[in-house]
Amino acid sequence: MPQYQPHQRFTEADRDKIAGRLRDAFADGRLDQPEFSSRLDRLYSVQTYGELEPLVRDLPPARTYQTPAVVQDRKPAPAPGEFPERKKQDGPKGLAALGGGFTPVVVVNVVIWFVIGVANGGNWPHFWPVWLLIPWTLFALSNRGKRR
Repeated sequence: MPQYQPHQRFTEADRDKIAGRLRDAFADGRLDQPEFSSRLDRLYSVQTYGELEPLVRDLPPARTYQTPAVVQDRKPAPAPGEFPERKKQDGPKGLAALGGGFTPVVVVNVVIWFVIGVANGGNWPHFWPVWLLIPWTLFALSNRGKRR
């Protein structure tokens, strides 16, 4: 508590922090039951930082959160404005790369058209999947030269 003056009054949050330190010291075996009870009673009767300090003077500093070892081994974040290199991922190849996620829809519709034609004994219906092939082809051609 070096940022506070000994004559300043403390808050309930400060009192709770000191009570926590006393409980930790008792749980660790640094204080026995009578001394813990005595210090806790004095804690709830004092009002300034100067009166708090003797209650915890001989105790180790408060425990703080420790960063897990997994996080400590990581590289630090890049400086503002710098962007780390990203690894290139191998994407789909062939028709799937050209048409994206719409390719399976087109393929399924062409297969359905083909099955209908075979089932009708070679009497092929109008090639209705063309209405799916037109936008798919335009999309595939527009993405052909772009990098991802």
